[in-house]
Amino acid sequence: MNILFIPSLPISHELTDKDGFLDIANRDKWMSSLLIRRGYPTRLWAAGESSYEDEWQYDDLPAVPVRIFKTDASNPDPLREVSTALNKAVAESDADMVILKGLDGGVGLQLAKHVLVPKGIPFAWIIDGTWYHPLLARAFAVLYETEWQRGQLTSRGIRFWRKVIDDKKMIPLPKSVDTRHFAPDPLVTKECDVIGMEQVLTHSPKMDSLIALSRHLKVGVIGGGSELYNFRKRYPEIDWYGAVPYSDLPAMINRGRIFFHSGLRHDHPRSIVEAAACGVPPVAFREVTDERVLPESVGWRITQKKFVDELVALAADREKLQKVSHTARSHAEKHWHHTSSLPAIRELINRMIETKKNTG
Repeated sequence: MNILFIPSLPISHELTDKDGFLDIANRDKWMSSLLIRRGYPTRLWAAGESSYEDEWQYDDLPAVPVRIFKTDASNPDPLREVSTALNKAVAESDADMVILKGLDGGVGLQLAKHVLVPKGIPFAWIIDGTWYHPLLARAFAVLYETEWQRGQLTSRGIRFWRKVIDDKKMIPLPKSVDTRHFAPDPLVTKECDVIGMEQVLTHSPKMDSLIALSRHLKVGVIGGGSELYNFRKRYPEIDWYGAVPYSDLPAMINRGRIFFHSGLRHDHPRSIVEAAACGVPPVAFREVTDERVLPESVGWRITQKKFVDELVALAADREKLQKVSHTARSHAEKHWHHTSSLPAIRELINRMIETKKNTG
């Protein structure tokens, strides 16, 4: 069984160069390598600003063949970015199964619509932030990260026009983080009471929460964007770190005593996992964050109405912060390690074998 693993977003949305992409160890690559180790040839294909072929390897895991296809044209809207070259290569490939990652990129959506569905190539879909698209109903398996996502997808609710996904298709998929890269760093000075990570594009509820908090605590923000210059002038009390290379991200996270994810989406942000691995207790809003996403041993779920008061109290309790710093790191090592996806991989293969039997 030959497998292709394909992210829906071009790699250029997070990185700009080949070396940067190959330097990163993440779940996409680990899953590809673990599939190879189980005897299923797997290639990682993606779209980017230029075409090249290489391979990626982590420790003694099997090397993953990597092939990047050029996007048709750069577009600030990720849903409009496509790669005709990638579509053509998949259509002509020997793939028995395609694993798509993410619903927020045109590369994966257009591939499913114009190649996988018409040609009858079985595909599974990993959802993370964006959790719904009508094409999900055509997947033989949907790998989800939160129970809220599963509940929304498997019941119609008030959105009667949405296609309900059969619960038998759903497979839970835990996060994975490189706990060697993201780790506590005792040499880094704790410059901020609270540190967050956000694109600096315009005012949003997420950004407004960080700004409101800065009136009471020292706040740092990781992330670049078109409004970075203006925000630095308007809110000089905040440390605006700008875009940070992957290699420097752990040290930057370690500058905070608390990591605040101020998002309002029902998802499992990668930044929460990265902060926990760094021993920086993450905090998120209770209204949108499930306890299984952020257990008490890892961090805290606070209320939107009283988040400033709650964070001020947490920042003042150094003993509690120190204790949870250790338990957060321990949780990341135990539950979000590089092989955490193995149970999902086993179930995915079983579903694929069953699908092939049923379709002859």
